[in-house]
Amino acid sequence: MMKKQILMMSAIALSLVLAGCGSDSDDVTQPEPPTPPTAPEVIKPDYVFGGPTEQLDGTIQIAIVKSLVPVEGDAKGETAHAKAADSGPQATKVIPVDGLVETKMAQQAADMGMKIEYLLPPTAINMSGIKIDTLRPDLFPEGRGSVLDLLMWVSDKYGIDVQIEKDEALKTYFVTSIGGIEGAPERVDQSRLGATEGQGWKYLVGPSTWEAKVGDGDFNGDHLYYKEEEMYFRIDHMALKNQMSIVLMPAQPGEMEVRKRKYQKELDRLAANGGKVIVPEIVIDFKPPYYDMNGELVQPGQRAVFKDIEVKPHNLRLDLYQPGTITELDAWLSLVEQRPDLKINWSYWPRLSTNANVQGYVATSISFNGKDDLGNIINQTYKNNGECGFVHHTGEWENYADGGRQHGLYEFVMCKGRMDMPSDWNRDACVSSVPGIKGFRPRNYGAGELYENDGPTGYMSFGLPFGANDPHLTGDNMIIYGPEYINYLGVAFGALNTNNGVPSGCDVDSPEIDIANLKDIAQARAPLDESHFGWKLPDCTTCHNPSNSHVVEAMAPYECAECHGNNGAPNNHGERYTCGFCHSQTLAKHGNVYANKTDYYSKDSKFKEPESCLTCHVDAQK
Repeated sequence: MMKKQILMMSAIALSLVLAGCGSDSDDVTQPEPPTPPTAPEVIKPDYVFGGPTEQLDGTIQIAIVKSLVPVEGDAKGETAHAKAADSGPQATKVIPVDGLVETKMAQQAADMGMKIEYLLPPTAINMSGIKIDTLRPDLFPEGRGSVLDLLMWVSDKYGIDVQIEKDEALKTYFVTSIGGIEGAPERVDQSRLGATEGQGWKYLVGPSTWEAKVGDGDFNGDHLYYKEEEMYFRIDHMALKNQMSIVLMPAQPGEMEVRKRKYQKELDRLAANGGKVIVPEIVIDFKPPYYDMNGELVQPGQRAVFKDIEVKPHNLRLDLYQPGTITELDAWLSLVEQRPDLKINWSYWPRLSTNANVQGYVATSISFNGKDDLGNIINQTYKNNGECGFVHHTGEWENYADGGRQHGLYEFVMCKGRMDMPSDWNRDACVSSVPGIKGFRPRNYGAGELYENDGPTGYMSFGLPFGANDPHLTGDNMIIYGPEYINYLGVAFGALNTNNGVPSGCDVDSPEIDIANLKDIAQARAPLDESHFGWKLPDCTTCHNPSNSHVVEAMAPYECAECHGNNGAPNNHGERYTCGFCHSQTLAKHGNVYANKTDYYSKDSKFKEPESCLTCHVDAQK
């Protein structure tokens, strides 16, 4: 046990002095110059777009919880943050997360009749200029590190005693004591109530801020909060990112056992596979089961299962990890390489129009036309357009339902907003509202399956329904040793994110964009070039108006492109929907585009989506 264990490697220069030693020769063999290190191979296929540009120079919020104590009387009052003034303008804008951001933990604790006592209250750390000395130089490059590394920095900065222990067998460190507190006594396992042996510390992460819904208004970027989720990933493997929140909490013995059992299973699997990372199952749920209005099963869910995928590193996140580090994204990329009948596209998502700072690769379309490894013949395509897309969970199947709310969560996103099922599809059956019919269930949790009746552990209280196997992390932010499964699901959020009424079904039957609205600039009669004084300036109306040119009042800039070309606009990257979802925070000189976030497709601006975007930003493949 120690306060810190930092493995430092010193480069020691050894001077080899060749004296006579029985030889009269003055010849000295000069050592050959060292071979320069070989740059790691980065395997980035053409179906992966974009990449990280961020440095670790933003704000990270961290807190250390001492305990939860009962509160007498009404403990469910609003927090100070919740009493903020009514929302301001609905404009989408970058929120500089410089100071403290509300954490929902305070309200969640109050809802349980508890109050949080802190060893370190929520504290905003500006990472600019902070040097992180990582305990895991095998995983993280210089300047990067893990949640544990930041905790150790905080222990020095604020004089908080932090004890950690390295578990060689489980390839990780555990926090064993903070401020003299070694964990929490057992409160869940009735057979050993009050036991302390095996207790420790766990951590929760809010990977990004959320926008709050203020009053009866819309989600508002002026009111942000963190919703921290319980993490099962190793604390010294969880990479630090800008605008994340970290909370340390005392853990009961049973909570630590859940994590250690998970880690041991992964490493047992790794050893059984001779050190190769092989994922036993990768699952893609395209559609839920099709029950008709009489409750009869017409067609099982459209689920593809792929077995025993050997994973190779692709090194797409060298900004975060050392070369050769394997992530969940590597598993998907390896699967696509092994299955030519499976097509998946990914895009790197920065800060979105919702102010979520994703900082990771997200699947934007999945298409499979073939036979999976269970013999199922599937021909399905699903796309991400903002109102529908992909979610995922990963880990050990036995941990899927640990939080207790996963079935309700996935019934909702797989069934409630779906628009791509037959007209007589029984939506109620999909959400467990028809007696005798289970709603949507993941593999191994259906009727008669291994974990059909598996339920929550009782340990998780914060961040639900997310956490455990189900955190808000992209796959390139998850280091893996061979989890039992990985599961993508094609889900429909309906009008949760927008109010435009666009159907949420995103498969091949859903409506595509009307290409008649695009302007064909291939035959532009007077295309502009670099000599144009407004070259690469997107908004023609910055300089041109009806009084000084042939522009008419009603013309939008993309309509000018029909005759004058795209004025140097870069090519697009193959997406067809919701450009503003990713680009609204970084667009400049595009007039009032995305000024009103409820105008999801910017129909009220002169840069209508997608016709404006796809007219000027042409498809490079054409």
